[in-house]
Amino acid sequence: MKREESLLFSGRILLCVLAVLFSLISFRGPAVAEEPEKNGILAIGTARMSQGNVAEARKRALSAALGRGVEEYLLRRLGGQALANQLSVFVEELVPAAREEVANFNIVGEEETGEHYRVLVSVRINEATLERVLEEKGFLREEGPPVKVLFMVSNREPGAEGPVYWWKSPEEDRGLLPMELALHRAFEERGFSLASRTLKVPEGEEEEALRKPDLTPEQAAEWGRVCSAEVVVIGSSLQSEGMISIYLRALDAATAAPLAEQGAQVRLDDSLSGQDRIQDGIERAVQRVSERLAPVVQEAFQRVEGEVDRFHLTLQGLGSFQQLKRFTQYLKEHIPGVESLSQTRFKGDSVTLAVGYREGVDHFLEVLRAREDMPFFAEFRKMGEGEVVVTLR
Repeated sequence: MKREESLLFSGRILLCVLAVLFSLISFRGPAVAEEPEKNGILAIGTARMSQGNVAEARKRALSAALGRGVEEYLLRRLGGQALANQLSVFVEELVPAAREEVANFNIVGEEETGEHYRVLVSVRINEATLERVLEEKGFLREEGPPVKVLFMVSNREPGAEGPVYWWKSPEEDRGLLPMELALHRAFEERGFSLASRTLKVPEGEEEEALRKPDLTPEQAAEWGRVCSAEVVVIGSSLQSEGMISIYLRALDAATAAPLAEQGAQVRLDDSLSGQDRIQDGIERAVQRVSERLAPVVQEAFQRVEGEVDRFHLTLQGLGSFQQLKRFTQYLKEHIPGVESLSQTRFKGDSVTLAVGYREGVDHFLEVLRAREDMPFFAEFRKMGEGEVVVTLR
């Protein structure tokens, strides 16, 4: 009898130990539930108690739980790729704004453990009003690859003989100037990707003209096409003793058409000194101009699936399968906006492709004719309303 009571008592102890371990694992595991609950997102917040003030610790733990719940909802709603391009905007602007859109929450559990207080909550988000916040912060842009941009912005400093700019001697690859770094960060945060700078000047009779600091739109667009950019941002920045000025102009790399232009001027902060003072001015000037320029450029390059135009392209004069492969590969890699290519017909030395292109058949033909880096000589013409004929020479 005593042996049975002993076994029963040991079993009860074991159950208690397992319950405690389960409780600890629940609160020390992931901060947010892996799957959304029907009634909201589960999230845990923890706060250290100061001088035994349980009420204050509970308040801070609840705030932390709500913040984690909002972050988890946004991560699931937007996906990793959208955040990768705008991480700082997500952390510094979107999450704080989205916390205002918590519709309601329920405290599922709470406990005081040693010096900490933990709260488990179920958070529900007001999705209707959150859509407006996501749109304002630039997170509801259409799916698809980001617009690829090339910066050609010269910089002039006090006492310098002339402006400094990378395309004067691209083969030297000197790296990015502070102004260029700031521009890259600002536009990446707003959903753009960066075109890789070429180490070679575009070939042609105007090679020397293409090295000048002040480029015409056509010359800048030529650089953009060589670098496989969709947008070229040209301009200049000027640093004086107490001021930084910047002027930018965005161009369509395919046609050299202007998209938008913006300028900004900021006074340097007298409370700072040395390079910190200059860098602070650069950052503020770039942020001011990019927050007005970037949305306009994005609007011009919206990628809405319903707007994809489809037409046929017939390639004549093919001598081998390798020529067809080189041509289709060229379209995919060097013609921005090509969404799809599929072979529909083959006859003799001709192949017909179905092309999905966002800007329409006329723009596609204009872009092809403007390219100077085609893998072979060809003539282009339009037949009817929906077919392009490319004849290889």
